[in-house]
Amino acid sequence: MLKSVIWSSMLDYPGHVCTTLFFDGCNFACEYCQNKDISKAQAIDFETEILPKLLERKPMIKHIVLSGGECTIDPQIQNVVDTLVKNGFAVGLHTNGYNHEFLAKNIHQISYIGMDVKTSFEKYDEIAARKVDTEPIKKSIESIIKNIPQYEFRTTIYPKFVNEEDCVKIAKYLGERNAKQYTLQQYKRVEGIAVIPFSREKLENIQKKCSKYVKTGLRGLIK
Repeated sequence: MLKSVIWSSMLDYPGHVCTTLFFDGCNFACEYCQNKDISKAQAIDFETEILPKLLERKPMIKHIVLSGGECTIDPQIQNVVDTLVKNGFAVGLHTNGYNHEFLAKNIHQISYIGMDVKTSFEKYDEIAARKVDTEPIKKSIESIIKNIPQYEFRTTIYPKFVNEEDCVKIAKYLGERNAKQYTLQQYKRVEGIAVIPFSREKLENIQKKCSKYVKTGLRGLIK
């Protein structure tokens, strides 16, 4: 269900002011998730509470990002995408890439994708806290690179499950497929979790090594 809205964001769709819609529910259970509490929020009706305001604000904001949770597994997501595209909005997506069928079906309706590559493929079961077939994730990466005008692959560096070696493996995999952009994100402390984020120096060193394979940026560094 649609649970939250940021009406004006300069962070979620690179280069554009956008409105971000958050859906609850996820097919992974990453313990460091920043949006776990979204399920506690009251549901919002897209047709009556969101769409009219989006249309009213369209002269100012025409880029809409669908996020979560994992928005692609929500039962109403297809209607939301179709409705937005029909009304002339540019649709962006934040996803873990596991629902490759949805991406394949909608690849030409989506203008931007920010895809989380959680860790090296052999460690996905650990970080997602479930058995993960990584083939759909690999297919999503390839589809995005080939078909999406603007995209970003990103990894939140959660030291318990993500280290330098994992990031370099991801960077090499992306570079071999001619990906344009990879971003390393600083893990933000979550209440109740004792995992300590890597230092700025450590992250910058990882960035340097990843940059040998693909253009790599850093985000959210702790000062």
